[in-house]
Amino acid sequence: MKRWQWRGLPGATVLLVLALALAPGSVSAGTAPDFKGVTVRVGLPSGYDEAVAFREAATEAANRLGAKLEVLNFTVDQLHDKLLLDFQAKNPAWDIVFVTTTSAAEWMRLGLVTPISTFMKENPALVDEKVLAKDDLYRTEDFTFDGNWVGFPTYSTGVALAWRTDVFNDATEKGNFQKKHGYALKPPETYAEFRDVAEFFTRKKGEPLMGKPLEADFYGTVHSNKPPSFLWYDFVNYLVAFGANDIYDPATKRPTMNSKAAVEAVKYYVELGKFQPPGHLNMSSGEATSLFAAGHVATQIEYFQRMTAIALNPTKSKVHDRVDFSVLPSQKGVTGRPHAMHAGGNAVAIYSLSKNKAAAYKIMELAATRDLQKKVLTEKFPAGGWVPPRLSLMKDPEMIQRYPWMARALNELLLRKDVYYFQLGQIPEYFASIDILGAQIHRALAGQATPEAAMTQAQAELEALFKRAGYIK
Repeated sequence: MKRWQWRGLPGATVLLVLALALAPGSVSAGTAPDFKGVTVRVGLPSGYDEAVAFREAATEAANRLGAKLEVLNFTVDQLHDKLLLDFQAKNPAWDIVFVTTTSAAEWMRLGLVTPISTFMKENPALVDEKVLAKDDLYRTEDFTFDGNWVGFPTYSTGVALAWRTDVFNDATEKGNFQKKHGYALKPPETYAEFRDVAEFFTRKKGEPLMGKPLEADFYGTVHSNKPPSFLWYDFVNYLVAFGANDIYDPATKRPTMNSKAAVEAVKYYVELGKFQPPGHLNMSSGEATSLFAAGHVATQIEYFQRMTAIALNPTKSKVHDRVDFSVLPSQKGVTGRPHAMHAGGNAVAIYSLSKNKAAAYKIMELAATRDLQKKVLTEKFPAGGWVPPRLSLMKDPEMIQRYPWMARALNELLLRKDVYYFQLGQIPEYFASIDILGAQIHRALAGQATPEAAMTQAQAELEALFKRAGYIK
């Protein structure tokens, strides 16, 4: 392993080396234990940029530690089922596992993962606090369960509102909007304004937009409404913003999806369907964002990392230089939940039956360092697509010059004091609940049921599920 050669270095170089060594989350060669000959097995989902980033960083980390990383990829559902089966069979086949935001509660309750916080308490000698630099990692509080830190965050992300700056700033459009709605055209601050904007910009082929006839239909907004998960991850931000519980009352564990606030959120969401492309009912988030990036949509509410991968990516977006973003709107009349957005997300953690927990931890600790994340970001994501969880990297002037959205993303979206950031419900049955709700909300979107009827049916199915789980009688 290469070591620093100090003799003969000029003074400026010595200072640079010291600065890098002292930077949060940085590590110099030769500081970590040697795990020569150890093979660490990792289960990752296919199609996730953050999983690709972790694989690259962890591979380099394993090499530095003398270990070998063996990565197996599955679809996210296959990975979930495979890990459950192996755990139930007491199979110690894994060392590091990818924990999705919806599987965290289930796996923690089952004991499938060993929380990072627990491992650190039990193995203090293995923890290098300077290398870990936990305070420099993105919102670790959003990667917890029952007060335990589950795993290392794999990205910094939240949900953002994106809009076309050329469309919003066009003088003709601004004048027409003012005339129709009686207030200035601007990025919407409330969901009432968001609906106005979505309706206003929905145009047919041949109608004018910015003074020119459209060559194709243009839409006010777009959502990925393929059930269940794509639909739910979009809709849940509206649900919480409208003042409803995220599926159930945390105090009583009773489902509340037939509440007035929940039904109003569904009604509003269904209404937005009028201003979306016909295919939205079966779109994934990638498909919806690609339509926005192709220049056919005025606004979109989507996870910010997806925006950086497609809408803000100059290699994939026709409008990358005409897109801006901000926090989500708020619902007028709802207090305590300004700009409500889902935060937290996917992490990597230690498989509880692993025979190589020490190596697994050290690989994750090293993979999360600033220098390895910078290497992966610049080499594997030169045009964007991954938002690293190391905050000091997001503030790096070199990175900001390369990725102009970075500094604004932290200050105006991800780390604000006036935003209601929320985690998804922390019960093992959350994923099954999404199946129920995704199906019923999709029925309402498709016009097969009224929002009231859809939520009545969902409530009945949820109560049956929660009774079987023993939460309610």
